[in-house]
Amino acid sequence: MSVPSNRRHIVRCKAASMRAGEGRVRALRLDHLREEKGALVCAEGESTATTLPSLTTDIWCVGDRLLAYRASRKTLTVLMNNRMYLVGEEVIRVAEIVESSGAKSIFVICPDGLYLFSNVGVSTTKYDPAPTTTNLVLFHERVIGAAGQQMRYTAPSDIRSWVSYGEQTAGWCDLLPTGGDVVDVVGMRGNVYFLREHGITCLTGYVDVYNFRLEDIPFGMGRIVSHAAVIGEKAYFFTECGLCCFDGSRTERAPGAMDEEIDLSNILRVQTAGERIFAASVGLTDGSQALYLYEPARERGRFVRRSFENFTAGDDIYLMRGTAAYRLTGRALPSGGSCCLTATFALGDLGEGEKRLEGVFLDGKGSFEIEAVGEDGIARSRTGEAGQWIDFPASVRGETVTMRIQSSDVDLSIGEILLRIRREDRV
Repeated sequence: MSVPSNRRHIVRCKAASMRAGEGRVRALRLDHLREEKGALVCAEGESTATTLPSLTTDIWCVGDRLLAYRASRKTLTVLMNNRMYLVGEEVIRVAEIVESSGAKSIFVICPDGLYLFSNVGVSTTKYDPAPTTTNLVLFHERVIGAAGQQMRYTAPSDIRSWVSYGEQTAGWCDLLPTGGDVVDVVGMRGNVYFLREHGITCLTGYVDVYNFRLEDIPFGMGRIVSHAAVIGEKAYFFTECGLCCFDGSRTERAPGAMDEEIDLSNILRVQTAGERIFAASVGLTDGSQALYLYEPARERGRFVRRSFENFTAGDDIYLMRGTAAYRLTGRALPSGGSCCLTATFALGDLGEGEKRLEGVFLDGKGSFEIEAVGEDGIARSRTGEAGQWIDFPASVRGETVTMRIQSSDVDLSIGEILLRIRREDRV
């Protein structure tokens, strides 16, 4: 005859240190929560940046300049001075190139052509057919672009020389077809990299027919499915494997990406925010849309749950909703929304015997609701305040436990999570 006995364990997890696949944390997702001073806190609020012109269908950003696109009129308006420029029926990308004189020029990439805004007046120069449908990069005084499986470049110190090609002026080169079409062009580490459907091609040299080299880089992360954001000396982009980072020689999964819920067939837009945050408008596997942010310095991905129709990023992140553009700012909650942490904990290392989650303690501040689900699929939930033990009416059983901490408290701060586990032994 066996006599039941039990032991209790306190599992402690520093909130800012939690990463999926590390320690007891098997999965982690942050919705409208971000890291600040060693804790997880309520994420970005918003402030009204500007009222948009009527019929605006999209917004774009170059540095601190916000642009409004109206598809019905085929125009882009620079909102800081209300200059209106004619462009194509669809905008793929807006890029800024610094000329040798130091002047900054705006290029607009459209499927039907490449548009260059005049620095005097509101005229545009259209290059048709479009020399690039991906991106523009300044490299050794030439501007580099790509369309399909072909790279193209301007003459030295002449960003307008797309229309005439010659041996020592503007030029083009066919890439080997094995990598597929070019998805994006990025410049970093003194080279230009063509991100292609199934690989990466590196351009070195001076873009001279006698002095440049194209070399394919080993790549094994599946299909590239998004544009890239260059942060520091790495490029970040989505592949069929999820969010990846490329350092110029190899590509690997971005650590702490927390991108498992992203539908990789529905990446809408990727941009760099403040030269430090990877920002993407994505579809999730549950059919909803969200803004996904990844900070390489913290190695953490998260979701911002504010409603928006389009987004853009430059020095700041802007959301378009209705007739206004909003800038993401400090801590605040979406209207009627909440912030949420969802984590799955593995408890097998506590020893043999049935594991039962009895209670949870949050070291921090604010009110919250906790829902925990064990391997039997039965959910237990309680509400409470940080700084006190919250006991479940019936323990949650399982070697793994998924816990959801949700709060509508803008002052929520989670520094540490403590789990009280009872382990049933048989002697």
